[in-house]
Order: sequence, then structure tokens, then C-alpha cells
Amino acid sequence: MLSSLAVASLLSIVVAEPVALTMLDKVHYPHAKCLDGTQAGYYAQEASSEVDNTKWVIYLNGGGECDSEDACKGATEGALGSSKYFEETSDASGWYLGSDYCPKNPDLCSWNHVLDPYCTQDLHTGQVTRSELSDDNWHMYFSGHLVLEAILDDLDKRSNSLKNASEILLSGVSAGGLGVWTNVDYIAARYPLAKVTAATVAGFYFFATYYEGENHTDPGGMADFRESAFSDTYELYHAYVDQDCQQAMEASGRSVGACLVANVSYPFVQADSFVAQSQTDSVVLTGHDCWPGDYMYEAPEVEFMTEWYMNMTAALAPLMQTDEASIDGSTPRSGVFAAACYTHGGFTSTYPLINDMNMYTAFGNFYFNRTGPEGYKLSDDCGVMCNPTCQ
Repeated sequence: MLSSLAVASLLSIVVAEPVALTMLDKVHYPHAKCLDGTQAGYYAQEASSEVDNTKWVIYLNGGGECDSEDACKGATEGALGSSKYFEETSDASGWYLGSDYCPKNPDLCSWNHVLDPYCTQDLHTGQVTRSELSDDNWHMYFSGHLVLEAILDDLDKRSNSLKNASEILLSGVSAGGLGVWTNVDYIAARYPLAKVTAATVAGFYFFATYYEGENHTDPGGMADFRESAFSDTYELYHAYVDQDCQQAMEASGRSVGACLVANVSYPFVQADSFVAQSQTDSVVLTGHDCWPGDYMYEAPEVEFMTEWYMNMTAALAPLMQTDEASIDGSTPRSGVFAAACYTHGGFTSTYPLINDMNMYTAFGNFYFNRTGPEGYKLSDDCGVMCNPTCQ
């Protein structure tokens, strides 16, 4: 029979304490605004193991984005646009690689964990301040990058200061994943003594192409992700993007807004990176590409989805390549977990599996150099939606 001490120890592993909300006060952080102008905040959980005291996972939440007045005003009626709706606590077990649930996330569960809950609808890139409010931005604060800056400033002031970090994993899902690509090298430059790594779930996007066949839908409140739209989106958000990508776009005469898309910014990112991605992303297809999921097995819809799958496979191909120079650190390393599933953020410790490995195992193999590329460059090659472990 287990002793009461042993039972308490087991419960501490499985049952985590709720993580309290920390608000960013307007005196010290006047630019840390949600979309509606309320002050932003974050959730921070200290490391549960002293040996991990200098290791951090910063998790950028997802939740879409907006580029129209109606959609953005709608967002302010909930937590994705206003801190008036923030919960007082958050359950860290659902923060993917920032989870404190050790059976699911054994490698990183005892690190420091931080959640940026995302209330700016700008892919964590916006830099709009009060002096820049106008009719052109509907007097809304697209301030996601400024919020992230303020969170980092506040973490720097803690007794366990982020300035002392030895390792920082910037992770994110969906819109948060897109925010990882634009912000990870900023964090690496800000904390030069730390090993800084990017990890995204459902955050590796390319430009949208609208499905225009029979039964097509419309984007609804989803932002326009076609290439032609990103110049306006970049201006609306006053977006912060990867600085090397920005310089390259300016030199080539392309819109800097292209850097908001992952497969454009990725080649310029200097940090190591890991991508978990569905080869047929359900939210991108139905939301950004106007593809009708209700008719997914009709011939025209199958043809479009097959082409989309091929485009995603091509977009991930550079990350799948084995670059020998990365072994000595001269070029960034990359890991991939690309499942032949019809899902968006549905990556768990039990499904999907590739070669009997889940996303968390593949990430651990990549980050801790436990295996060669066969353990962390994983991409289904069976066709469209053919992984039997998908849920």
C-alpha cells in the first residue's frame, strides 16, 4: 500500500495548481493594451524543479486574427479582444509544450511556464500605440508585440528573472504559432546568453488561395490570408516582423507584409525550430481558403484538398532537409512532425502518431539530440488524411 506521502507526491504530478493572472499595470506598461484598450496580462508558473529554474517555455495563445471593423469589434466582446473577460486563473496542462502535466509533457513540465493569452487579434505582431489610433484602425489597439515586450519586461523584474534564463522555448499554436516566427529572433537578441528555440503547433502557414468551386464558402470573420492582402494587414497592425525578413523584402521590392506568413519568414529565422503541422489543416482550409468541409468527399473538393496537401508538403520540405552544417551550430536546426490528418491543433500525447511517436516524443528527440533525424524529422508519406491514429 502506498504511504500518504507517496500518494500526495503522485497527486502533485497529476493535479496542478491553477496559474494566477498577472495584470500589466498601465503606469509601467502603458502600451500593453488589448484590442479594446483594456490593459493586457499574462499567466506565469514558476519552475517546479530547482534544476529547471533557468529554463522557460513562453506560450503564445492562438485565437484567430481580424482585419475588418466588424470582426475586430466582435473580438472585443470576449477574451480574445478584451481583458475584461480574462479568467483569474488558467490551467497550464493545456499549454502544449508549456504544459505542467508531466505524463503528457515529461521533458518540459517542470520548467517555468508563461502564457500570453492573446487579446490583440494581430498575430502577436502589432505595435499600435494610443497616438496612432485613428479611423483607419477603428481606434483599436493592435499591440500584440508590445504586449509581449511588456510581459518580458515584467518577467525580467521577478526574483527568478528571465534575464538569468539559460534556455527559452517560444512556442505557440495557430495565430500564436505565426507569432513565434515573427518574434523568436527578437527574443534571441534580447537574451543572448540563453538558448532560444521556436516551436509551433498549427502555425506554419502559406498564402491562402480561395476555393471558388461549387459549394464554396466565405471567410466570415477570418482575416484575408491571400498574398495581395498582407500589405494592408501589415500597415493595419503596424506589425513587427523578423528583421532579416523585413530587410530582404524591402531590398527585393516585395511587401514586408509577406513576412507575416511562416513559410516566407522561416528562411530568415536564426533560431532552431520545431514544427507540428497537419498536412491538411482543417481551420486553414475551411476558414482562410473558403473550402467547404461539409462536401469534403466530393470530387472538386478532394482535388483542391489534395493540391493543398501537396503545397504543405512542399512548404515543409526545407525543414525536412538534413543540413550537416547544423551539427556544429553554424546553421539553425529544424524538426518536423507533419501528420496526414484533417485537424488543426489536435496534437496530443496519444494521437496522432508517426512511426509510433507522438509530437512530444519527436520534440524531445529534436531538442535534446536523443536521436538522429529519423526521430524528429517525421512526415507522413501515405497520402491525404491517411494516418490511422488521427482523431
